[in-house]
Amino acid sequence: MKKCVLIILVFSLCIFPHCNTKVIQSKKAWDTAVADPAAAHLARPTKVQYNWQEMERAMFVQLDPATLQQGEYDNGTTKLEDIRFEKLDVNEWCDVAKSWGAKEVVFMLAHSGGFCMWPSATTKYHIGNTSYKNGKGDVVKDFAAACRTHGLMAGFYLWSPHTPDVAKEYNFVNAGYKYTPVNTMEESNAILRQRLREIHQRLGSDLVREVWFDHPRHVSASQEMKELFPEAVVMAAACIDPLPTIRWPGTETGKVKDPCWSTLKKDFLDSRKYPEIKDNQMQDQSVDDPDGDYWAPHEADVPLHDHFWHMRPDALNHRLSVAALMDCYEKSVGRNSFLILNCAPMPDGSIHPDDIKRYREFGEEIDRRFGHPIALTEQVPGNTIMLDLGGMKNIGYTDLWEDYRYGQRIREYVIEGYDGNTWIELARGTSVGHRKIDPVTAKSATKVRVRITKSVGTPLIRKFQVHSPS
Repeated sequence: MKKCVLIILVFSLCIFPHCNTKVIQSKKAWDTAVADPAAAHLARPTKVQYNWQEMERAMFVQLDPATLQQGEYDNGTTKLEDIRFEKLDVNEWCDVAKSWGAKEVVFMLAHSGGFCMWPSATTKYHIGNTSYKNGKGDVVKDFAAACRTHGLMAGFYLWSPHTPDVAKEYNFVNAGYKYTPVNTMEESNAILRQRLREIHQRLGSDLVREVWFDHPRHVSASQEMKELFPEAVVMAAACIDPLPTIRWPGTETGKVKDPCWSTLKKDFLDSRKYPEIKDNQMQDQSVDDPDGDYWAPHEADVPLHDHFWHMRPDALNHRLSVAALMDCYEKSVGRNSFLILNCAPMPDGSIHPDDIKRYREFGEEIDRRFGHPIALTEQVPGNTIMLDLGGMKNIGYTDLWEDYRYGQRIREYVIEGYDGNTWIELARGTSVGHRKIDPVTAKSATKVRVRITKSVGTPLIRKFQVHSPS
């Protein structure tokens, strides 16, 4: 029997002598392209940044006393005994996140009012001093357990405790700091660092993939971040300690402009060198530079209710449609960015049923539109790629992915379709990076090709696919 198998194997190799050779040659060509010295100088993502962007989308959860006050900022008027969140269920948050394909949930642990969603030793203004679970609640601890149960990564948003001068500059109410006065940045940073350790005790290091610091111009926490959350990217406008590793593009529309580059000059991130530049402008798309020496991709944020980050009655009248959400997806994920979509629970802590339905509809539409390509090809180096559609097909979108682990090499591209007689242009652009989705206006073709007309080194096409019209 063994002899027969051996004979058949040898016979097969004789009849199909090039089957394995083709695979080996393809891998060799890919490895050669990866090592192209012409692209060796390009900025590249760290493993942490790459793992984060591969998730594509995350859900943001904002719930604190401001929700009870029906405002955007906690004004400190809510009595602690009136904070109950009696229907808060972190497992519901995770279920909703998964329904639209989010791989991560970013939870707002403390906003400008200073209220902490865990029992913190830094203040009396926290969930443990409320009526929630009879004073025995720890939402952050429960959040961590839910993320692990549901196989989701976690992130957190944390407002750096602000001093009176910062509060005055930005017209913030120091709701929480009436319990713990903060007069200097040294005091503020001491509280922040202690809170990071308290959060780490609840979330751990392996779970956290993203940290948002808000208004952190004078924050000093890079050592804690390296020690406690080494797998997390950092969003922190105008912060240099730690230096941000992802950027906010400057709007809250869930969209980025095209082109969207993941690089900029590192020098621009030093707020001390450019005091005339406003905080957000130091990171937005205006400073994008395809030849920049620092890798920091964009994250586009948007609330489900335009423009309500916290739930209040009128927010329900501003829920984004599925079409509007898809526009965000195509102009964030589809433009080399990351999409973070906000979830605003109701005052009792639960998510509105119509919101739950909308998130699910959004996820279903993403899958319907982009989850079943007409045709695709993967891992092809070089300047030209041909894709046979297997007959005349209607095309609604082209979908080009670059292996950006080795830098954004593609600088200009043209995508064309063959209609049986001639090649017609379907799309053209510049930045690709993680992914570039281009809508196509009602075209039919039997074949589609990509021509990279300008690049730095050999282009690395990770994936190229086309989709039907929506």
